[in-house]
Amino acid sequence: MSKKLISIILSCVLVASLAVVGVVSVSAAIDKDGRYVPSEGVTETHRIYFFMPESWKSEKFNASDAGAYWWSGTDACEAKDGSAKGAPWPGYKMQVYDADANLFYIDLPADAPNIIFNNFLNGGEKTTDKSGKVTYQYSKEQFEAAAQTKDATCQYYSDGDDEYYDNMLDGEFWTKAEEAVVGNDKSFLGNFKDNFFIETEYDLGISMTFDNMIFVIDPENSDVNDLSGKVSYGGNFYFFYGKNADGKYEYGGLPNYEMAKDNGVVNVLDKDAKPATPIQPNKPQVPDDNNGGNNNGGNNNNGGNNNGANNNGANNNGGNTNPTATVPAPDKNATSSADSVSTSDTTPTSDNGAVQTGVATAAAALAVVLIAGGAVLYTRKRFE
Repeated sequence: MSKKLISIILSCVLVASLAVVGVVSVSAAIDKDGRYVPSEGVTETHRIYFFMPESWKSEKFNASDAGAYWWSGTDACEAKDGSAKGAPWPGYKMQVYDADANLFYIDLPADAPNIIFNNFLNGGEKTTDKSGKVTYQYSKEQFEAAAQTKDATCQYYSDGDDEYYDNMLDGEFWTKAEEAVVGNDKSFLGNFKDNFFIETEYDLGISMTFDNMIFVIDPENSDVNDLSGKVSYGGNFYFFYGKNADGKYEYGGLPNYEMAKDNGVVNVLDKDAKPATPIQPNKPQVPDDNNGGNNNGGNNNNGGNNNGANNNGANNNGGNTNPTATVPAPDKNATSSADSVSTSDTTPTSDNGAVQTGVATAAAALAVVLIAGGAVLYTRKRFE
């Protein structure tokens, strides 16, 4: 009888240990506020910002935070096909950069290829049967309150990936960026020098990551999914300049702030208005074609994602002419391809009190093993 009991206890210990180890292998680090920080061992991240529209908030459903969902790469969220077992939809809660301005950020693992931003509200599923009857998993109101973007590429753009940047400066954006990367004059790159590189693995040439850049949705660029009935918004990544002299956050289409002002591609974020979308660069045109006033795109063609930011150029709020606007350097709290830090050399907590869930779970596993081991010894002596 004692041998049988001991065998049962040992089996339970083994099952518990395997379950805990499984959790360790897929868990990211969540801080004391339930927000995402990279798991231990992540060696390269890009800090990306997100401006969440005020209209995405819902007091009834307590939706006031931004969420980020990615289904491939390090710390990937739960995938429907079972390929990843991380956080379920709507993914991870983003860190707060400026709550009053609806600005959030996330230090995203550099190997995550795509991302969906949302208002961290699970709206559930909407189904329609053959008779046309519509059924909501939770409620119609909750379904409609949940907001999200289309899936956006988030590793890097290369020449030819995105119309907005391809058309910038009459199509010379990438040429000027490459000249700055390989030459001695880096002024074109402004405070985003570390973002630009020559991609050689796939021979894509001049490219840029989105480190310290901001994703802004285009309220006029939306699609309704035929299957789910869910509205998703397009948008794009822009250079984030910080606050101007009036205390307004600015963003735009060129890495050099002064050049962006001179070319009229600086915009102001205003949470109390529809998110302003940037003035679009003009495709090379004949002189009498609209005087260069209307844009022709902003759709990201990388991987089939539509991440454009179409605009007729009317939403510039005037902050681009302020000569005393401040231009902060990129936030070096983020790790980039040029400034990566191995977390294996750091303690398992971050500055904001984050606790590595993997480490915590490993400790729990050890405790389970020790307690069970003691139980085995006690039981063995008891029944011998």
